[in-house]
Amino acid sequence: MQTSVKEFMSGDPVSIAPSASALDAYEAMLRHGIRHLPVLGPDARVIGVLTADDLAAALALPLRPRRALEAGERRAALEWCVGELMTHVPETLHRDATLAEAAERMAEGRFGCLPIVDETGRLEGLLSETDLLHAFANVLSSQSLRDRGKPDALAGLVTQLERERSRIAERLDRYHAVERDLSSDLRERPMDMPERSSELSEVQLTEALDALAARRLDALDRALDHAAQGRLSRCDGCGGPISLPRLRALPGTTQCIDCARTGESR
Repeated sequence: MQTSVKEFMSGDPVSIAPSASALDAYEAMLRHGIRHLPVLGPDARVIGVLTADDLAAALALPLRPRRALEAGERRAALEWCVGELMTHVPETLHRDATLAEAAERMAEGRFGCLPIVDETGRLEGLLSETDLLHAFANVLSSQSLRDRGKPDALAGLVTQLERERSRIAERLDRYHAVERDLSSDLRERPMDMPERSSELSEVQLTEALDALAARRLDALDRALDHAAQGRLSRCDGCGGPISLPRLRALPGTTQCIDCARTGESR
């Protein structure tokens, strides 16, 4: 299948900043009738992806944004920012990648979407599972997909978390290198006020993204430790299962949604 993703991706997708609230994200999804939001950092570069599943699993919001939130739900959603719930350093594709490559990535990683980026990591479009199904309907109408065995869901999630952890660790290393370079420039190179203000703003933005990524990294480490102990999907409160979407959105959690709600009401 040599057709490229640019023929079926959604151009100019709705996006959001990591500092926006979970409520902002939900309302953007509701307003535009979408379930995936690329999260953009400096210069429109993709730094994360937030899905309706992430919001529903973490905050017990409606799985598909189809109604306005009630007062209690709005208050809960305002307590979280996008950067705390998103998948950091997500898988991306170039627009010239083939649909076959996109399908392989999405099936292997169980992604609901793939941000499409240019050579510098800037967002150009979004390929969702719906877009991919349309592509199959148009391009593969006369073909049948090979039957493949489905990998164990929990093992697949652990693999996803391990990959995300590796990507975040690499990104943090780059952030730290940028921060060191900028700090060195501020000390050694004389600047006028506009230049210094610009440099300081970049350092502050790097530090903010660094902090969000570090928190996600801690959560991933806890999740992988739980997985090694064989208790990743088991709730500490009731002993029941924790859903995979909730574990993907909040990797370090040890409570199912019902126990989390009970704790909040208490």
